[in-house]
Amino acid sequence: MKTSNKQGSRKSARHLQTGAFAGCAIFLASSAAFAQDQAEPTEEVVVTGIRKSIQDSIGVKKNESSIVEVVSAEDIGKLPDSSIAESIARLPGIAAQRTNGRAQTLSIRGLGPDFTVTTFNGREQASANDNRTVEFDQYPSELVTQVKIYKTPDAGMAYQGIAGTTDISTVHPLAYADRKFAVSYKREVNGQDANIPGLDDAGDRVNLTYIDQFADNTFGIALGFAYNKTPYQAQTKEPWGYAPACDGCVELVIGGDKSGVQSSFYERKAFMGVMEYTPTDNVHMVLDAYHSDFNELQTIQRVEFGTIWSGASLTNPGPIVNNRVQSGVFPNVPFVVIENYNNDRDAQVDSIGLNSKFSVGDDWTIENDLSWSKVEREDLRLESTAGLGTNNDPDLLPPVETVSFTTTPDGRSIMSPTLNYSDYGTVFLTDPGGWGGGERRAGFVGAPRIEDEIQAIRLSANRKFSDEFLISDVSFGVNYADRTKSKRQFQSNLWLNGDISHAVVPEEYRTGIADSSFFGSPYGIIGYNALAMYRDDFWAPINSINDPNANPNDRTNNVQNTWDVTEKLTTAFVKVGINTELGGLPLRGNIGVQAITADQSTDLRLVSGVIPDNTPVLPIVTVTDGDKYTDVLPSLNLALEMPHDMKLRFGAAVTVARPRLDELGGGASYTVTNDDSLPPNYEGQFYYWQRSGGGNPKLRPWKANTFDLSLEKYFAEQAYVSVAAYYKDLKTYIFNASTIEDFTGVPLPPFNPADPDVTYDDADANRIGVSTLKTNGSGGHVQGFEITASIPFSLFSQALDGFGFIISGAKNSSEITINDEEVDVPGLSKEILNSTLYYEKYGFSARVSNRYRGSFLGEIPLFDATLAYNNVHAESLVDAQIGYSFQSGAMEGLSISLAGTNLTDEPFVLNSLDQPEYNLNKYQKYGATYALTLSYVFQ
Repeated sequence: MKTSNKQGSRKSARHLQTGAFAGCAIFLASSAAFAQDQAEPTEEVVVTGIRKSIQDSIGVKKNESSIVEVVSAEDIGKLPDSSIAESIARLPGIAAQRTNGRAQTLSIRGLGPDFTVTTFNGREQASANDNRTVEFDQYPSELVTQVKIYKTPDAGMAYQGIAGTTDISTVHPLAYADRKFAVSYKREVNGQDANIPGLDDAGDRVNLTYIDQFADNTFGIALGFAYNKTPYQAQTKEPWGYAPACDGCVELVIGGDKSGVQSSFYERKAFMGVMEYTPTDNVHMVLDAYHSDFNELQTIQRVEFGTIWSGASLTNPGPIVNNRVQSGVFPNVPFVVIENYNNDRDAQVDSIGLNSKFSVGDDWTIENDLSWSKVEREDLRLESTAGLGTNNDPDLLPPVETVSFTTTPDGRSIMSPTLNYSDYGTVFLTDPGGWGGGERRAGFVGAPRIEDEIQAIRLSANRKFSDEFLISDVSFGVNYADRTKSKRQFQSNLWLNGDISHAVVPEEYRTGIADSSFFGSPYGIIGYNALAMYRDDFWAPINSINDPNANPNDRTNNVQNTWDVTEKLTTAFVKVGINTELGGLPLRGNIGVQAITADQSTDLRLVSGVIPDNTPVLPIVTVTDGDKYTDVLPSLNLALEMPHDMKLRFGAAVTVARPRLDELGGGASYTVTNDDSLPPNYEGQFYYWQRSGGGNPKLRPWKANTFDLSLEKYFAEQAYVSVAAYYKDLKTYIFNASTIEDFTGVPLPPFNPADPDVTYDDADANRIGVSTLKTNGSGGHVQGFEITASIPFSLFSQALDGFGFIISGAKNSSEITINDEEVDVPGLSKEILNSTLYYEKYGFSARVSNRYRGSFLGEIPLFDATLAYNNVHAESLVDAQIGYSFQSGAMEGLSISLAGTNLTDEPFVLNSLDQPEYNLNKYQKYGATYALTLSYVFQ
């Protein structure tokens, strides 16, 4: 069934692509006829809603010198979607990556979030994750008036990436002629019932926006508040992997499995304030502030067990498909783990900026911009385990389980255990598999803390010239940004209090029995409030750094996930505006150059990988290192205005994508060869010191020479088609490689009383070693083309007025050479197709949209918030909305709409890099989401 769905989505994607290309060709061919129609006098028509959003977006795109894509609010506090990322993901060449069922990060022209920059009112923002990527969940769409994607940069943009720059804009109150007050309420319901007892499957969103002007429209304010509590559900299968079905077999069988259900929510309270002041024609000041208080609580219940990889044997094997056994029985699975996972995340986002412009005479403008942005994030992540027994206690060994399985056509192995895990009296909090730490272990806790702060100042000036002059204006200035980001990691085993191997769940924490039919079990599994138990000291955690009983890997991992990075960027720029003619045709644009001086440093924490038993304090050394360098980035943007309202655009630039902060930072463990062992040989030399992973404080950016060409034809205020192509010549990139490093000052492994004869005299005398970490390489490219059409059907016949469609397709490819092997750039989407069919007239509106993204190599957040590369399968997401706005009478200003997202319940599917698509390692379904919205704009 799922195979046919996937094939169907791909087939429909191909059909839509064909339609998009054919449609653009038809419209380009008939441009002269449409231009003639436009020349006739027409009555001015005021549009609202969907068509106003399209019209505003096209107007901005048409007038820009750079190649941009724009999404504008349909009305005050009303972007087309409840998520900014969902709205942006409809734009040409843009795709979203889902996390927990919602769009959270974006790909521009096939390149992932590491290659983009997101700004808020033109300023780079601190981010809530471990890297630079802005999580769009932090910014409610109700407080956003416009989002602009710059696909080509200009020298005046202080922040830019290789793929592009996304700028989120809030309202300017003096852009409105009078007072506005808008309020909206939305009720959201998930198509999946709550998977875990006691948790919700429905939530609410409330939005208030107030805009007013005073003192003869010289002073304006805008205030906004947005609240939401949005539940989401998920059903997940995560195979351990695939192993030979028997000794000597080439056929594979599932080696283990964990299947889970999830009921979670995120809650956000966001406040926005803008003050705009223009006391004279020569002064314009805007002060804007934003605060978001974000909480996300994930509750996941899972069943996990090994099959072949836990020592079980396969009986009654079924047929072989795609080299995998499709069914069978494992009669001797040694244990089953019942897991209760929770992640309680709190994040606070604060941002404030003051922009001031002063006109000096008719030609000069002086501008300064001050900004500050800060994020504080704390996670409490619990992995509590339970079972019918534990291998750590000979008096309570787990009973042997019998597990049968079948396989669906899309590669999912459906596992069916036979024992009952729904009895609080027989399912104990314990470590069923004896996975390490001793008999008191009953799970794991991690509590990372992120702080990110950016302070910036920008000073610039602009000199205008007369229309007759070849140069329209000259801008120059400097932008200074000081960023500090740190991560502090706490992690521990969940130790049971007392000298015990297991415990029952106290009655006051029991939440009920979760339906386990998704796991293939008819009984259900126990549920409990592990977060409340943790906060009430049911377990006795100890920071693994200071816990001699913790697993050595846990102890060193705690060090590796603690880091500090400081980055100071000074950007000086000159930009010259172009205003001339070419062959009698107007030519506009700009040419300029940036010089970015980066001063970066990292506190790199190193710990010996050799930890003697009962070592109470780890021997950690902190090395401060960094680099200072300057990148010179020229840029050119040209827009040639051609007959029949056509534009030919060309862009060329040198661009950079700054290295990830967690690759500049990040601690590491190291190993030292003792005097009785042979040191490893690297390129003909022997080295006693080694480290693998951790930060590289000297890492420099990705860098590319980029070229863009776009041909656009505008038919009306709501209609255009375009064809664009681009090529990015990668001069540097970042990959894992071995490099020589000086280990002077790093301590030798601690003395081990259990092995007193081990010495490190040779290593002490030879401090140069080999480190395998992120390094700069060179050579590669990214290229692609896009085709877009935004067409109201009234261009064909007035009888079709109100109908229209927007469709865009992109085809991308890439190649970089790493260790003599050609690979794709991480995150590259080779195929993207977005389409929307809409109708809006007489207050009634309706639309249906489809977002297709081909398979790609994606960085997927793991439960511990780290990222891992996986192949993400192609997906096709269908959304729809229908609504009515009262345009007269007592109810004028009231709008009602009903929307549905992910209507086909498209799964999110991953497989490991070394496995075919059929051998998936994650399959997740989130259910459709339905929302009823009431909004009112006071007239």
